[in-house]
Amino acid sequence: MTELAVLIGHGIGYSASPAMHNAAFAALDIDARYDLRDVPAPALAGEINALRGDGRIGANVTAPHKLAACHLVDEVGPEVRRLGATNTILRYGDRLVARNTDLAALAAELPTGVTRAVVLGSGGASRAAVTALRDAGCAQLVVIDRARWANLTGALTTVDLLINATPIGTASDESPVPARLLRADLRVLDLVYRPSPSRLVREARSSGAQAHGGAGMLLRQAALSFTLWTGREAPLEAMRDALRAALGEVW
Repeated sequence: MTELAVLIGHGIGYSASPAMHNAAFAALDIDARYDLRDVPAPALAGEINALRGDGRIGANVTAPHKLAACHLVDEVGPEVRRLGATNTILRYGDRLVARNTDLAALAAELPTGVTRAVVLGSGGASRAAVTALRDAGCAQLVVIDRARWANLTGALTTVDLLINATPIGTASDESPVPARLLRADLRVLDLVYRPSPSRLVREARSSGAQAHGGAGMLLRQAALSFTLWTGREAPLEAMRDALRAALGEVW
């Protein structure tokens, strides 16, 4: 029987996760597939409960369900207790365990020597970014959600890293930050990965800044999730090739 892993989120038709995971299953000759489950909030509990069924490997969880999903499983891992957010659910028999691979993936993407940072957003990705920065010794950290957007101009004047952990720019040509606020000494990490590069990354690079999109983090967290589900080392090159095919050569 072909086993099934899914991505649970809402408005996720843009996702490149199926391409990566299905390439990984094929590379290791695992009889499994990875599908999308576009789920509104009222249907979340039922979708997660379905993961207990035979033939289910587990799930990834993305916006807007990373926080709510933590309360619908039987156990949470230590990193989920820290963050209050999950992006990976494992099935052990009829028990579900929530884990989070965003934190380790994001920590690996951070530039070195960051002492002052701004994080945009307040969801699960923002929580991972904040925790990774604190773990890395960032001394000054400002989180700006939609209610505090008016503070953006002042906050960006004194920081050396901006992380966009909102969906603004996904599958669009929007940017959460006006181009006039970008400068050459401001490093930018945009967790948006489609389009690649995003408008924020393009405009940051035009200002002379070092800027990267979210494809690297996406690949890292996917590989970690794959290993948690299967107990096997993720075929990183196969997953990277599939991601490049989905997004293009420019990350």
